[in-house]
Amino acid sequence: MRARSIACVILALIALASTWAVNEIDPFTPPEGRSLAMGGVHAALADDYYVLLSNPAGIAVAPKQLLVSQLGFDAAGPLFDFANMAVAGGDLTASLQQLFAKNNYRIYSGFTMPGPVSFGYIDHGLGFGVFNTTGFVLNMASASSIKVNLREDFLLTGGYALRFDLGKGHSLDAGVGAKGFVRGESADTYDVLGLSSLLSSPTQIFAAPYTMSTGIGLDMGLRWAYDEVVAAGLAWRDVYSPAFISTYSGGIMDFLNSTGAAPSTSYAVIHPNLDFGLMWKPKLGRLGQVLDSLEFAMDYSDVLDLLSLLPRNAILNVSFGVETRVLDILYIRAGIRDALLSAGVGLDLNVFTLNIAAYGEELGLEPGTRPVYNLLMSLEFRY
Repeated sequence: MRARSIACVILALIALASTWAVNEIDPFTPPEGRSLAMGGVHAALADDYYVLLSNPAGIAVAPKQLLVSQLGFDAAGPLFDFANMAVAGGDLTASLQQLFAKNNYRIYSGFTMPGPVSFGYIDHGLGFGVFNTTGFVLNMASASSIKVNLREDFLLTGGYALRFDLGKGHSLDAGVGAKGFVRGESADTYDVLGLSSLLSSPTQIFAAPYTMSTGIGLDMGLRWAYDEVVAAGLAWRDVYSPAFISTYSGGIMDFLNSTGAAPSTSYAVIHPNLDFGLMWKPKLGRLGQVLDSLEFAMDYSDVLDLLSLLPRNAILNVSFGVETRVLDILYIRAGIRDALLSAGVGLDLNVFTLNIAAYGEELGLEPGTRPVYNLLMSLEFRY
């Protein structure tokens, strides 16, 4: 009876979301080196702090950790080509035309910087965190349609999980997470001449329409494990995450100036993401003389996308990752996500952890339609 009531509440929330919101906004997920190197988020992994963002059920078994801060830089596409143009000066319009023609007038580039606000704690089934992320994106569909976006995200999240002992090494974890989020965003569309002017004077972006999004959200998760050798996870992130959006056509100064023009308002939700994953942590035997640990993970992400009007190719939602630790401090990682390879390393020096991840991302609906390659470097201070 209780299970039926919970199911009815969840279905009612989904129905309410579909009737209330008129559009969707991107999720509030800070980039994290380990998951990106391993082919994305894995719902069955539950051995570090970031389980708070991937599957709240894992909070029940994740080791005690204190996250103090994170400093990172995640570059996408030919970002450094644009930076070199802005620094070198010269004829920016001609340089941009050459770069665009070389890429068939379709370019996706930008950066994301997680931190420095990355603080939280997790222990005994309870966790919380505060994160900020700064991002910039240039998305070129043609020479006359170049979208530029500057974004600042702030996320407050917390979760609670319980473990149920099923006997004979089996266990079931159930968790729930709640979040509050704020996003400030300046975005506009330019042509080649407008973009060259923007690169010459970057502060022009603050005159672009400014959007302020605020909202709350709910995550849920389940995780079954057998002696932590094999596990299966089901994570439903943003079960219902509504947002209130205010748009200031005059730019950020209208937002800061209380006497400016009144904003237009609308509502949206974050797209709910249902993931299913498996984990295998084999006994090492003689390999234990060389390796300290070895983990495999495989997931199918965004199951609900199968019900959309224009779903992605299903192969893009399949991900695989592997991680091994050697010499107690060195992590070697590899994976596949969006039908593209990923790889990276982690170096745990106790005082801080250095993570490097190279990974691909498919922006289109079919494999190879519009791949983008990214490089992330970050320092994490967690103990």
